[in-house]
Amino acid sequence: NELGGLIQKELLRFRQSLADDRERAIWDLRLTSSDPRSLSQLGEKFGVSKERVRQLEARMRARLKEQLQESLGDEIDVGIGE
Repeated sequence: NELGGLIQKELLRFRQSLADDRERAIWDLRLTSSDPRSLSQLGEKFGVSKERVRQLEARMRARLKEQLQESLGDEIDVGIGE
């Protein structure tokens, strides 16, 4: 459907906007993976706590939600990060 295509395009655009390796890894290995890694696994990978990974994930979800709302308007109910 058309909305699904728009969302996929926005997800790709968001992924490309991630300049930080940690954020890209969280996006790729946790948020969009068919076999998501745990907070602990990613924390170990980057030498940070699982709470720090959770904080980074929450910040990314908020930025993604903002981007989707800006791009797609109020036409969709963005339930990301809630």
